[in-house]
Amino acid sequence: MRVLAIAAFLCAGCLRADIVEQGPKDARPSGLLAGVARTDIAPPVGIPHLNWGSQTHVEAIGIDPAGMAATALVLSDGKQKFAMVDIDTLLVYGMEDIVERASKASGIPASHIRLAATHTHAGPMFQREKGPLGVDPKRYEQRMTAYRNLLSERITGAIVEANSKLQPVHAWGARGTGTINMNRRVRATREGPPAVGVNADGFVDRELVVMRIDDAHGRPYAVVVNYQCHGTVLTYENKFISPDWIGMVRKTIEQAMPGVTALYFQGAAGNQGPMEGGTGDLSVAHRLGAILGLQAAALAAQIETVHREPRLEGYVESTAFAARQPWRVLGPRDATLRFVTRRLELPPREYTPREIDSMASRVAEAERTLEPARQSGDPWRKHQAEARWRRWRDLLEQWKRPYDPTPVEVDVQILRIGDLAMVAMPGEPFAEIGVAIRKASPFAVTMFCGYSTGKGGDYMPVESEYPHGGYEVERTPYGTGAAEKLIRETSALFRAVR
Repeated sequence: MRVLAIAAFLCAGCLRADIVEQGPKDARPSGLLAGVARTDIAPPVGIPHLNWGSQTHVEAIGIDPAGMAATALVLSDGKQKFAMVDIDTLLVYGMEDIVERASKASGIPASHIRLAATHTHAGPMFQREKGPLGVDPKRYEQRMTAYRNLLSERITGAIVEANSKLQPVHAWGARGTGTINMNRRVRATREGPPAVGVNADGFVDRELVVMRIDDAHGRPYAVVVNYQCHGTVLTYENKFISPDWIGMVRKTIEQAMPGVTALYFQGAAGNQGPMEGGTGDLSVAHRLGAILGLQAAALAAQIETVHREPRLEGYVESTAFAARQPWRVLGPRDATLRFVTRRLELPPREYTPREIDSMASRVAEAERTLEPARQSGDPWRKHQAEARWRRWRDLLEQWKRPYDPTPVEVDVQILRIGDLAMVAMPGEPFAEIGVAIRKASPFAVTMFCGYSTGKGGDYMPVESEYPHGGYEVERTPYGTGAAEKLIRETSALFRAVR
């Protein structure tokens, strides 16, 4: 009788229980504030589009329906603020003036503002060393100056707007797997030299990291995606300004999670490319972006931004005697904000006389093929011969410069958000670097981001890749051991934000 009485009491209690599951709306404030804003950065049609040496066209003829955007996220704990901006552009070198302008307009310290390129190779760009020879640069450089002014205005406006929207939020992250990237460093064979393409046997990092931010009512507010893959689905045949596959990642997440604004921060993609690329077909970029977007959205949907667990609150008489165990909030997650930045000194690249002689031989051979190609009447053969000669010539000029033993300086920063960390650096680090630093992190979830503002830049190979040569190794300003030193010193830097 006593057992029955207790059971009856518990059953009665559960009937009075709240039938609504608890979530972020039932948690105490985490202390974290966030604001997000997006701005359109699509340029006018006719903007220069020179991102590839093999291009035969100069001007874009249209804009990808996926759009071109800059998206700002501002985080604060009420005492300090940090802004990070996802920008559909190839690189963010030379954007320090935009950082300073945004700092003055928003009041956020310049050292706390990070601009990051999605690294699309299909955005506005004029590079004299790319495309057909003989292009008059004057009018295209003027258009790029006007576009640069637009970027400055729009990016600054996005940061100011995001800062004005700060609201209480809860945030947490998760790690999963993406499937759209491959190693891109094709090894030399008897049939040909090393190349950029798809190396199915090469090192690949497919870790997908997602941070979800909910508002105080538990509504998804922002999703931040971190993955490592070049924006090179679209190559020299493409004539559209495009965010490549990255734009569709954001759109897919936002369609799957209404009300969300999605951001994408490129990872250590120096030797990581898309599993399918080298095309002018926008639909391929859209398909790969949708794949990763769905993978990221599924991961984001599983993230609990507050601590919850099922609690036994009674029993229910049913077909089976059932335990009532609704999910209840234990409290908010840690949202401590800490930040550190450090300028590292890394060894520079030095070329041996043998390497320089070998490159000079390549230039001479390329020069011998120029005139026959020009006389052939085949525009593509002529263009290819000129592109080959220019590539070797530019590298030889770089290699013949007097060796300077001055260390190459590189800025590294770590932002801690509770038990989640975001590591960032400029340039194009190889994927092994990102993997090693994430592994060394003491935090539960760690993002590693390249292509960011700060001192430094260009490709950073790991030591084992130098003997294989190839595009990234031939142009890097870093000597052997640079990546390994960066890994050691960045890993040690985690102590400063614990």
